[in-house]
Amino acid sequence: MMKLAQHIIRTKSADFDPSMLKDHYHSALVRILRKKQAKRPAKIPTVKPSRENVVNLMDALRRSLAAERAPKPATRGGSGKPATGGRGARQRRTG
Repeated sequence: MMKLAQHIIRTKSADFDPSMLKDHYHSALVRILRKKQAKRPAKIPTVKPSRENVVNLMDALRRSLAAERAPKPATRGGSGKPATGGRGARQRRTG
């Protein structure tokens, strides 16, 4: 048995060559990704923002405050309350 084991070790022993091994999972994954990449549209270049469209926030705030302070048009009744004919809903004329 010892001679047989030594013979097997001598015949099977050699320098390790990693190129003999192939990663089938890696190959399959690369193949799938390449198919998906071929179906996708070309990458659209990004557009740089224009300097002309810059908004000054302080100016916008000042315009907003000025518009809020502007006089509002008067309502018909003067006080803005609905007209009740001078009497409240609970007051009724008797007699």
